[in-house]
Amino acid sequence: MCTRSLAAPDNQLLRKLDIQRGLFADAYQTFEIDEQPIIYVLQENTTAITRGVAVLIADSGIPIVGQEGFAALANELHKIGWVTILLPAPDIGFMPTIEQQAAVENEETTTAKIETPIPSEEAVTSPSPPILDLDINKSAVTTIKDQAFIKHEQQLVSLLQAAFEKSQEYPGFFLVISKGTSAAWLSKIYAEKTLDTPDAFVIISPYWPDRKYNQQLPQWIANTPMPVLDLYSSWDNTWAQQTVTPRKVATIKALKLQYRQRELLGFNMHQQHSAYIAKEIYGWISHMGW
Repeated sequence: MCTRSLAAPDNQLLRKLDIQRGLFADAYQTFEIDEQPIIYVLQENTTAITRGVAVLIADSGIPIVGQEGFAALANELHKIGWVTILLPAPDIGFMPTIEQQAAVENEETTTAKIETPIPSEEAVTSPSPPILDLDINKSAVTTIKDQAFIKHEQQLVSLLQAAFEKSQEYPGFFLVISKGTSAAWLSKIYAEKTLDTPDAFVIISPYWPDRKYNQQLPQWIANTPMPVLDLYSSWDNTWAQQTVTPRKVATIKALKLQYRQRELLGFNMHQQHSAYIAKEIYGWISHMGW
């Protein structure tokens, strides 16, 4: 008889240990948020003039110093005058609880016990029904509970508030760059003016793995008060791809000023991809006169 541990893993602790193993102690700093230490990475620009502070927060579950995170993009931004702050995204709402996992296992066990009936001769000879091209969302499980959604949003607000206070130590503009679910949540947060708005906002492949919330994303982006650079690519997941056109349409209908949507072309190689994004950001902010 197998036993299951009742203690859920502490994801914040695991993330902290991963960063500490990968970086020297003087390469990262910590915020105290709700009496919990949150590790972040701050690096200064390598140019004579500081353009401002760019806060970068990747998708949930992505390590801040990993290849899939924003570490390579931060290095590119240092070359054009930006101080960067790498923040870890909250992961609440995406980690199944013990009860949810047990329910899935029980369902799988029950399904496995059901014997597949032997088809009759009539069933074998009759034509199969046509295969319909169903929307992938109809078969997707809603992964974000309302309570978890709110808690995730509150954690993001606390993170960005702490990063904004840190940014006041440097001159220049305040830029926020986010990706995936973090970009989606921050679009909602800024649209509802829960946080002070940055000077500009870059979203990369925003999405929620939840149909209810994902359908509202274009309108939230359209209601953000700051300039927005909306980047997408052909290798985005289906959730992000489904709102590419609606995001642009919503901003047109809302008469949103200083909105630009751009497709990222080429191969999804981290170093080249980050350099491409940095050039898009540089061209955009130069067009705005920064």
